[in-house]
Amino acid sequence: MGAAMKSTKTFIIMILFVAGMSSNLFANSFADTYGFSAEGIARGNAMTATVNDWSSVYYNVAGLGRTAETTGTALAGGGEMTLKLRKTEGEAETEKEKFPNQFAFGLLYTIPKLNLNIKRYSRSASGDFYPIDTDAAKMNPYGFITIGGVLDLNNVVQLPDFISSARLGLGMGLNADLSLVKVNDIDPRTHNFLRYGREVQRAMILIGAGLGFLNDAFGGGIGANLAFAGKGKVYMEAELTADPVIPVQQATMDLTVAPGVIAGIYLSPLKLFNVGNFNLDLGASYRMETMLKIDPFDAAAGILGGVLNMNLMLAIFDYYSPHVVTGGIAFGFYGITLSADLDLQMWSKTEVGKSLKVNFIGLPEFVDILVPKVGVKYDTPLKWLAVMVGYSYTPSIVSGKLGKLKGLDVRMGPASTKYTFGMFNYLDNNKHTASLGLKFTVPKVWRLGGQIVVVTSYQFQYLVDKTVNRWGLVWEPPITTNEYFLNPNYSYGGMNHSVFVEIGMRL
Repeated sequence: MGAAMKSTKTFIIMILFVAGMSSNLFANSFADTYGFSAEGIARGNAMTATVNDWSSVYYNVAGLGRTAETTGTALAGGGEMTLKLRKTEGEAETEKEKFPNQFAFGLLYTIPKLNLNIKRYSRSASGDFYPIDTDAAKMNPYGFITIGGVLDLNNVVQLPDFISSARLGLGMGLNADLSLVKVNDIDPRTHNFLRYGREVQRAMILIGAGLGFLNDAFGGGIGANLAFAGKGKVYMEAELTADPVIPVQQATMDLTVAPGVIAGIYLSPLKLFNVGNFNLDLGASYRMETMLKIDPFDAAAGILGGVLNMNLMLAIFDYYSPHVVTGGIAFGFYGITLSADLDLQMWSKTEVGKSLKVNFIGLPEFVDILVPKVGVKYDTPLKWLAVMVGYSYTPSIVSGKLGKLKGLDVRMGPASTKYTFGMFNYLDNNKHTASLGLKFTVPKVWRLGGQIVVVTSYQFQYLVDKTVNRWGLVWEPPITTNEYFLNPNYSYGGMNHSVFVEIGMRL
């Protein structure tokens, strides 16, 4: 009987592990945490108004419709108007060539230095308390690979003259260890940083197209951020044995592409006039929410002989990224470009899965946030060198109530019956981010058909310390205590260092 009970317990643990996959992961992508290109990071990710390279698919897809550089004419008010079109920032000295095609390869390497100050204890069978560790802040350095490309549609088909630019773009981000997705099994009471480590380690694929008009005086673009959705089921069956349980299993899962729309526009009004060494650019972009959603994901399990049967209603909600609306403005003069963006990230629309709805009450709120970003780029007199700096401030997406209200965890009766309120430990800080970078543009040499561009950047993130106060009643007869030993008060914060190197060619 002892062996049978042990096997039953093992089998139940295995089933509950599968059930744990119904947890919600309120993470976003590495691009939302750090940035999507080396230049973007160096300029504080304030790129909406000026972006014109492969990273347009993330910052503003309309940037794919921005390549014109030469002097041209356009009809305005029934007459002919000469347009003096300046070089796109960072291009070659000549105004007679443009390089609309591009491919690039980059590597982002990040070193997290996060901290969680907490003293947790658990009770032994004899009633004594002993300390236990948490691994929330123990993160090894990790990285991401970016691959981008842009294709000029004029290489394929001759477009009408009123379309000054038309390009397709692709941007991909992969974990540096070549894994596609890293999933965490997260109970909301687990101490867990939402924007770092495994929470952001997933592949990204964005595609888009952009058009420019009146020699890129204005333009727009549209595309997709690819995500997946579907449904699945699994059935497992085993018999009681003293040996490790290897169940008979049957599983199906159907996944389909569930793209999130990306769209954008830009306006460069000074391109319609000869105003010398001055530029004014405006831009706006939208990224639709995306998530990995597998619902329903039903599971059933049984032990031969009918000793145990379980039907589990599961759902997998993973890697949520919110709706994001961004407005940007940039002003250029004598080689200096000042840019500013403002993000509206709509985290309040986060969808909650069945596991949290059924098993927990008093769930924490996620809030919409405004993220200001500023950047400076200086195209030096050396022509081949540009210097960039940037700054942004990211408020926490976790409601301030989590840090101010005192949690209450009530356990009534046996350990299997729990009613939980307020014991949620999503770790997310207000964050200051500063960055700098260099951009090297190598002119056409030897037999190269275009320009080689190398960008290096460094980013420093400072997480403002946050404190969470806890108290409550844990009642599990015959023990009563008014302190939290497993979930005490705690504080968390830290910093993060990142380096991004990108090499590409414009053709």
